[in-house]
Amino acid sequence: MEEIDLKELFEFIKVKIYVIIFVIGIVLIIGGIYTFQLKVPVYQSSATIVLANNEQANSTEITQNEVALNQKLVSTYSEIVKSRKVLTSVIDSMNLNYSYEELSKEVSVHAVENTEIIKITVTDRDSLKAQKIAKNISNVFAEEVSSIYKVKNVHILDTANYSKKPSNINYIKELCIYIVSGFVIGFGILFIIFYVDNTIKTVEQVEAKLGLPILGRIPLYNSKKSNKRGK
Repeated sequence: MEEIDLKELFEFIKVKIYVIIFVIGIVLIIGGIYTFQLKVPVYQSSATIVLANNEQANSTEITQNEVALNQKLVSTYSEIVKSRKVLTSVIDSMNLNYSYEELSKEVSVHAVENTEIIKITVTDRDSLKAQKIAKNISNVFAEEVSSIYKVKNVHILDTANYSKKPSNINYIKELCIYIVSGFVIGFGILFIIFYVDNTIKTVEQVEAKLGLPILGRIPLYNSKKSNKRGK
């Protein structure tokens, strides 16, 4: 493999820097069109619930056994949140034009580790709809648990929030990614051109390739400039 002279590579890139700038511009234009025009924004709304029965909620003392029991219930309750019964009830009560499978894809449930807290997150193209669905799911879930276990141990910790910013678009971050990507692509193009170009351009390259000293050089003669001077 032929060795690459980093100094020559740097000089070549410095002369051809306009190629990198051009590629960055193209990537920015294409990426900008996708981000601002084609990419569909989606919004997230989250509600958090905590497991504690009425006696625990009104008491200042909670035993370790009660905490451990609630933590064990978290995984079970997390499955109930996305159960067909709960989501179907939400669809019916809100008259949503969703199937159970479609709504299930929009809902994610996260149990906060080593706590009695469950976080319900809904993702939708409509921020207000995402908020309403998250709120309804938490309410229907609390009623369903009360019906199944005959105990009221689900309390809303944080109600569903309304988000103005899309969760899948970060304009500054994506523009930075496009700039870096354009630079990498442009640099890669110039590197390939430099690597496959075997032409000799300088006296130093002749001496390096042939291993012989150069005794003289012929200067570039510009006939147009000579004719202008003669006139």
